[in-house]
Amino acid sequence: MKHASRKIAASHDATAYVPNDHSPTYTSHIPSLSQPNSATQKASFAVRAASDEQAQVIKPINGDPFIGMLETPVTSAPIVANFLSNLPAYRTGVSPLTRGVEVGLAHGFFLTGPFIKLGPLRATESAEIAGCLSGAGLVLILTACLSIYGATAFQTEEVIGVKTLSGRDVNRDPVQSSDGWAKFTSGWLVGGLSGVAWSYFLTQVLPYYS
Repeated sequence: MKHASRKIAASHDATAYVPNDHSPTYTSHIPSLSQPNSATQKASFAVRAASDEQAQVIKPINGDPFIGMLETPVTSAPIVANFLSNLPAYRTGVSPLTRGVEVGLAHGFFLTGPFIKLGPLRATESAEIAGCLSGAGLVLILTACLSIYGATAFQTEEVIGVKTLSGRDVNRDPVQSSDGWAKFTSGWLVGGLSGVAWSYFLTQVLPYYS
């Protein structure tokens, strides 16, 4: 069946045909090549610019995807980098013994709190002494774990050195050796027990700790 159509409008933007009878109507819009739509171009340009900016937020560290680490606005922020570089674990200029003492002091002081407030003797008069003894026992257990790790991880000395791309030698962290790890473990033990003792002293002196 053939339907006759009558052309009712024609312009450089669109052409519409209205068929006779009751056949369906089809409308097509053909943009002009001589007069491009500026609004469409501006919208597509804005979307493309936002997409490119979002793609650069998370990228491989130093632009090298083979390192296996990502650089994000959080990890690459100066305040985060300064905070991490000041932690005892990353201060390579400090001796391993001193770094172990610092880490042990912080952990030994805070380990006693859960045992005092959540332990089985929390409702008795000996809650403080029991919690501190439990914290000291946990410090001893963690010291044994550190010793086992050092004995298995640093059995042999590293022969191959670490260099930068320009050939400059990079000094290894003293903790990443058998002797350095032993000093770190000794410092951890002394600092951890000292932190537990300081926590017990505060529970007996300050009223808010009891």
